[in-house]
Amino acid sequence: MADPVREEDYGAMADDYATTPPTSDEVVAIDVNPAALAMGRPRDGAGKGRNTPAMSVRFPATMRADIHRRAQADDVPDADIVRRAVDEYLHRHPVT
Repeated sequence: MADPVREEDYGAMADDYATTPPTSDEVVAIDVNPAALAMGRPRDGAGKGRNTPAMSVRFPATMRADIHRRAQADDVPDADIVRRAVDEYLHRHPVT
């Protein structure tokens, strides 16, 4: 069994991927974990049948356009892309 990936390994992996992305011949399968594909708004902190608290954030026009393009490609609302990005950032940079 391979050693688990450590946080400090991600930079080297990203650099390697940027210079030599995998080819279609190298990709044999994609395993999708349905639990990782949460749908809809998160309900943490919200009572049943209530909306989650709103937060206002301002983005430069170019970033808004990138968010919108990603949302269209994934067929989800723009807000889902922002939630995913914040969730990923917080997961990769936990407060210690």
